[in-house]
Amino acid sequence: MKGTGRILLLGLGFLLSAAAAKSAPSITITSAAAEVDYPQEITFTIEAESDAEIRILELEYGLTGRDCTPDVNVVIPEDFVPGKEIQVEWTWRVAASGNLPPGMQIWWIWRLVDDAGNEIRSEKQWLTWIDSIYDWKTLISENIFLHWYRGSEEYNRDFMSAAEAAREILRNDVGAWPGQEIHLYIYGSNQDMKDALVGEPDWIGGLSFGENQRTIIIGIDRRNEEWGKSTIAHELAHTAVDSIMGGCYATIPLWLNEGIAMYTEGDLDEEFVGVFADAVYYDSLFSLRSISYQYQYVDGDPTLTYAESYSVVRYLIEEYGNLKIHQLLQMLGEGYTYDKALLAAFGVDMDGLEDAWRSAIGADPMIHQTPPVSPSAMLQTTLPPSTSSLILSTLTPTPWEKATETPANTPSEIDLGDLIEFPGNVIALCSLGLLCVSGIGLAGLLLMLGRRKSAASKME
Repeated sequence: MKGTGRILLLGLGFLLSAAAAKSAPSITITSAAAEVDYPQEITFTIEAESDAEIRILELEYGLTGRDCTPDVNVVIPEDFVPGKEIQVEWTWRVAASGNLPPGMQIWWIWRLVDDAGNEIRSEKQWLTWIDSIYDWKTLISENIFLHWYRGSEEYNRDFMSAAEAAREILRNDVGAWPGQEIHLYIYGSNQDMKDALVGEPDWIGGLSFGENQRTIIIGIDRRNEEWGKSTIAHELAHTAVDSIMGGCYATIPLWLNEGIAMYTEGDLDEEFVGVFADAVYYDSLFSLRSISYQYQYVDGDPTLTYAESYSVVRYLIEEYGNLKIHQLLQMLGEGYTYDKALLAAFGVDMDGLEDAWRSAIGADPMIHQTPPVSPSAMLQTTLPPSTSSLILSTLTPTPWEKATETPANTPSEIDLGDLIEFPGNVIALCSLGLLCVSGIGLAGLLLMLGRRKSAASKME
């Protein structure tokens, strides 16, 4: 019995060893790499071999910094051909997906399966999406990382000082400053920044990436340092507000978002002060509801929208304090409607806030007749014109070029289809044609008679 038991154990051990040997992965990855061609594309390559034919090849990749949902993408290279030895590459056309923030960390893994059922995954690797033609240097102040390459460290410390001042305003007056890292890339000129982007408008001066990416890029020329400092403050405010709210599915009234950003810049410029004073005097202020979902313009100029937003936010801060502003942002981040969030934080809805604010600045009362506009029916102009971008972003124009909208129809553009749509227009066109024909005929007759008379006088 003992001998039989030993034989059975030995046999069982042999079978287990054979099964383990059979199931051991026979796939070997000889190389796996990625090459960045900024700002256009990333090319991933792999070489592998196996005792059995490799039948499945997939590339998994994703981005860091997404707080809402994990970002995992799976692709099958189109030129993959099954075999015992493979050498494949796949290119991610990043530019076609929209601009990614510089400094973005991208991870990637290859997955392979052969005919024998063996499966292997490559080691998870990381790459940094950055404009490597520049020798980037970094200044750090708490959680602000300022990256630069042009000028001295002392020169760029002025920009860091502007960022630090904005941080204190947001922290003390607004009560909104995130604990996560914020990365600020200062390009040495506006043109350098444009060269690092794809598909953005010519007037762009800065770009702030949303969805909790907390990355800002600005192109600052030598002659625009002061504009650059105020823009740093403005964009840091947007980034801080986005981080406090969560940035995933929450929405914020435009006047609140832009008002906090303008307040962070400091006192209004004279141009904004003058436009706002005129609007108060002539009773031409926009309603808060009208600037909750989109910019409003006066002769194509959004200055009043910005100035009015600044005034409302300043009133809230002075009247209620920063803790209430922070509470409002958190409630909006949790998905509360604008009116319910305002009621919870300040005890008034948007109409009540507008009445109190108008009274405080000496403006005429608002006549509340226009129903609230549905946010789904409006498009915020802070979003870029691209529709397939992986990363939402806000654009900032350069100080010497303002974005203007071309009117849909100018007086010089006449559509013949519009003229002939109605019978009256057709009659008018026909009458005009008959007059032209009659005039031409009469002129021809007079010319012919004149020539005959001239010929007759010559003959005499």
